[in-house]
Amino acid sequence: MVTDRDTNFVYLSSLIKERPGLRKFWQYLEKTLQKAGIRYDFIQNTNDLWCRDYMPVQVTKGSFIQFVFDPSYYKTKKHRHLRTDTKRIKTEVALDEKLKHSALLLDGGNLIRSRNTVVLTERVFKENKSVPKEVVLQELRQVLQVENVHLIPSLPYETSGHADGMVRLLDDNTLLVAGYHSESPSWRAKYDRAHKNTGLQLISFPGVTTDIKNEEGEFSAHGCYINFAWIGDVILFPQFDLAEDREALKEAKKIFSNHQVLPLPAADLAMSCGVLNCATWNVLV
Repeated sequence: MVTDRDTNFVYLSSLIKERPGLRKFWQYLEKTLQKAGIRYDFIQNTNDLWCRDYMPVQVTKGSFIQFVFDPSYYKTKKHRHLRTDTKRIKTEVALDEKLKHSALLLDGGNLIRSRNTVVLTERVFKENKSVPKEVVLQELRQVLQVENVHLIPSLPYETSGHADGMVRLLDDNTLLVAGYHSESPSWRAKYDRAHKNTGLQLISFPGVTTDIKNEEGEFSAHGCYINFAWIGDVILFPQFDLAEDREALKEAKKIFSNHQVLPLPAADLAMSCGVLNCATWNVLV
């Protein structure tokens, strides 16, 4: 598969520069992208910010897989207007000739990728409950052209069930793992056991659970440092105006010592319940 390390271009939903509450964040992000020399453009006709979820997955430079984007958490009356129709989205680069389709329901935020390995939460089985689990796994291996598919439990309170707020693959053999120490002992035991069962080298990654909520009463993504954006040799690392920001940035620079790790104020974005990986779709062009 194309990995984050391979990518050299990033797309964002056009909403990110249009929403008044994100104006300051967008100014920071635009300056940081320009400073890092990262080319970018916007996706039109989207209904929410989180383009990672509804955009296709790049397998090779010339091929993409479009999974079905129809998550259960967007089927409620409160949230159904946020669902983006993948047939209506527009990007600068035409994807039609490069696009293949899978019948599986899967959000991009629940697909952590490396060259020959992917990690997802068990939510993928719930979203595809009419499909036998082994068929789901076989389809993932086939369309993504990977050998290793690892499953971890989703967070109990997190409605999307995505893996990108929990783990990231450093490479095919190494998994960065955010700690969730405030969860129940039984869930943490299951979480730890799933990671050990992957057989990957595990590296603890900074993470903070906060009780910050937005105006709709939903928990924000403050403290979710592992949801950084990774484009080529650049790491856009979120900062949340938390006491732990400096130490988290220091740890990220240690892990990604051969990358540019650029801090980015992301507290405003986090109030919308997502962070930088959620809001970016990075590709190899």
